[in-house]
Amino acid sequence: MVPFARLTDLVGVKPHPSASDMSISKPLWVPSGARGVFGGQVIAQSLAAAARTVSAPFGLHSMHCYFLLPAHANPDIHYKVERLRDGKSYSNRLVRAWQGDREVFVLLASYAVPPTTLPENFNSTSNSPQGKIKISHTLRFANESEDKSQSQNRPLPIPTSSVQPTYQNPFPENLKPWEECFPEEDRWQRFFDEKCQEWKGARRRFLEEYIKERRESPVGISKARINRSDATQNEEPEDSPIHTRMSWLHARLGLSEKPDIETVKAMIAYMTDFQFIGTASRSVGLHQSSTPRIGMLASLDHSIHFYPFPEGFDPSAPLLHVMESQSVDIASGRGVVQGRVYTKEGVLIAVTAQEGVVRADLKGLEARGLVEGGAVGDDKDENKKKRQAKL
Repeated sequence: MVPFARLTDLVGVKPHPSASDMSISKPLWVPSGARGVFGGQVIAQSLAAAARTVSAPFGLHSMHCYFLLPAHANPDIHYKVERLRDGKSYSNRLVRAWQGDREVFVLLASYAVPPTTLPENFNSTSNSPQGKIKISHTLRFANESEDKSQSQNRPLPIPTSSVQPTYQNPFPENLKPWEECFPEEDRWQRFFDEKCQEWKGARRRFLEEYIKERRESPVGISKARINRSDATQNEEPEDSPIHTRMSWLHARLGLSEKPDIETVKAMIAYMTDFQFIGTASRSVGLHQSSTPRIGMLASLDHSIHFYPFPEGFDPSAPLLHVMESQSVDIASGRGVVQGRVYTKEGVLIAVTAQEGVVRADLKGLEARGLVEGGAVGDDKDENKKKRQAKL
């Protein structure tokens, strides 16, 4: 099935006709059952607006944002960019998203120059004469009898272990490749066909709409799986607490689409908002079928730190998002998750984090905001707004 929109369009913005530091949203998507526009799209479009004010060679290295109010499918969102600083190594931008007279979102982005080239012998102990270094400061020791003149600038031996130029949290072991994992829509269709034929009403309609959305989405999602010796243990029960979730994310790009690296980063911001805060609710066993069931699930903030992409990076290749619940407190109604984004070859290119509202339905009220990625806030006009997405 053809996606309802290209991902490069969903993460893009239109220039404002009269204000150079302002951009206007492109068609906005409201997921089925959500309280407002998909949060990942608002993040991505804010980054696109900020990128229009930054010149090469600067590239995005980190972003932090807050969802203030739910955004609606209409009217357009206006992204106002403030140039906070332009330095030699770093530049900073503040983006404020307005929908009419409502400020719905705020984002702070930082841009850096490309990495420097290290010398070939960087991690060699032969860089220092006689394998020793000198310190320019003096230390006062308890031994008062030591001659101060001899203690100053004392040569110190270099440790035997050399300095490594990089480190990354390792790629998960024994992971099945993306090609061997079921797409989300196929996995849930199989579940629906086998176990949900007797379902009726809103519960059935919600799952049918979710499967349809996944088939039409410009982002493919597959649950990452571990190779196990026992074939009967190749899948966790859906209702059991799961503290770590791993998903393959795949941008369904056209053959002629070749987005630049800043657009790719906006795409990653869009994609990593899928299923992220839901990892927190799952870690305490809270979901639509639990007792009590989930009452609200919505993003409060989102942050991403980007690290150098490997040479020859393919934007259409799948990425692995490893999501880990860090803390959940139902009484407080909040949870926090952290994540890591790897290429399929195992290179760590981004580190993510998110806090969100995780509330249990303690009064039997209708669940709201169940599709992950959005915002919370007291919006008096919320029920008066159309929630129909521009597809």
